[in-house]
Amino acid sequence: MPLYEYYCTNCNGIFELLRPISQATDPQPCVVCDSESKRIMPTEFAAFVMRDGMPRRIPDQGLSWGLEGQLKNPLTSSEAKKEDIVPEERKRRASTVLSEDEKVASKPEIRVRPRKKKSTAKAKSAK
Repeated sequence: MPLYEYYCTNCNGIFELLRPISQATDPQPCVVCDSESKRIMPTEFAAFVMRDGMPRRIPDQGLSWGLEGQLKNPLTSSEAKKEDIVPEERKRRASTVLSEDEKVASKPEIRVRPRKKKSTAKAKSAK
């Protein structure tokens, strides 16, 4: 069954429902306020195509995809060659990058307390 999105004008909310195609255009009750909601066009879209038996993301740069990620050349066996794997650039979020002041700031000293030994029933019975 396809996944459809519905918009509730009463509570200004969007929700998704799995519905049969025959019931897709029928108004559905809102999951929050139970008023009738109309179907809307999807707010997100994801698509894959198959090329040489492997999924490919759209849009792409004309490169092949394997289980290891993007490849410079199409797969010729079940595993990609290391030289064909395109390195993935990972950008850090601005919230995770330290400012110059934070880099210079001294870290608070961490003190570790010694662990207290608990007496056990076996230790008591051995005495």
